[in-house]
Amino acid sequence: MRRCATLVTLGRGLGGQAVIGDRMEDVVGAARCFVAAALLGLLAGCTVPGIRVRDLPQPTVRSSWAHAGIRDDRVAFATGFCAQLESLDPASGPCAQWLWRLPESTGHEGSVVPKPAPDRRTLVIIPGILGECVAPWVTPFSADYRALEALGYRVHVIPVKGRASSQLNARIIHEALTGLDLDDAVVVAYSKGVTDFMSAATLPEAANWRDRLGAFISVAGTANGSPAANHSAGLYQSLLRRLPFKYCQPSDGGGVQSLSYADARDVADRFAASKPGFALYSIIAVAADGPVNPVLRDFHALLARIDERNDGQVLLDDAVVPGSTVLGVFRADHWSIALPFEDSDALAMRPLSRNNHFPRGALIRAALEYVAPVARNAQGAESAPGVTTVP
Repeated sequence: MRRCATLVTLGRGLGGQAVIGDRMEDVVGAARCFVAAALLGLLAGCTVPGIRVRDLPQPTVRSSWAHAGIRDDRVAFATGFCAQLESLDPASGPCAQWLWRLPESTGHEGSVVPKPAPDRRTLVIIPGILGECVAPWVTPFSADYRALEALGYRVHVIPVKGRASSQLNARIIHEALTGLDLDDAVVVAYSKGVTDFMSAATLPEAANWRDRLGAFISVAGTANGSPAANHSAGLYQSLLRRLPFKYCQPSDGGGVQSLSYADARDVADRFAASKPGFALYSIIAVAADGPVNPVLRDFHALLARIDERNDGQVLLDDAVVPGSTVLGVFRADHWSIALPFEDSDALAMRPLSRNNHFPRGALIRAALEYVAPVARNAQGAESAPGVTTVP
């Protein structure tokens, strides 16, 4: 209890001092604000004992992936990931160090691409909770956008609100996708962006674009919520509203509540019931015995009281999209698997860059090659068009 009280005091103290801006002191303040935000995660962890009686309205069952209708493509996908790693980033070491132990066989030998690969393909990126706060510096897989454009992917980042509810962000995603060329497009959503996208895909008016998508890839997704949000949403919301981020205003303040089991599982159930016509994939991070960002470390340990198989924010079971194909379970924390803090020169990103190394370039290229490839005749990197942030 003393540790939790200390964190409360520290979180409040750091949370009221600085706004992310352009001056040096503002940048330093930004780092403090983000440390404060992560400390709030620790606060939530202080109250996470497991599943409570009050969770009965959202009952679940334990089942193998096969019995739950989840396809396991880890062995087949590992071949492509390892090949990309050897080609792009051999300095990152042997492939096996990034993968949790694979089964001998899953019965699936490779990707299934129903149509010939187009010359160009739209790639939509949806950031997660608080992603708007660091968007001036880092977005999911942002260090690889230029290379992906050169390969033939038209990269569009949807500017969802970092502290908003999934309902509000669903409207933003719907409006953005309505205006894009989505023929065989692939959506890559990270963290809460997964819940936001699933909420958007179940809107009645989403029928205008839903059938044009080719694939949806969840990366460290909050597909079924998070126990921290489930038990401490009120504390999160109260304190996060006080953080004076310049680039991510409170909006409707419902971001954390959207990750509660009650809200997130309702979205997941409606998404599964809608029987989406595009392919679904899950990429999962588990940091049980690997390096974790110091800001996430204690939170990871607290979640481990429920399940050691977590990434510091999300449990393994909660990261699987209903009805999806699991491409891999990687040795990474919630940030390192998708957010290239280590590649940013911004002072504000330094506290977030520790233990952040992961071969994200190999991962995103392998995922796209596996589920949504493009023909090998795209233009060179020197003439690749810029990345678009969808208005």
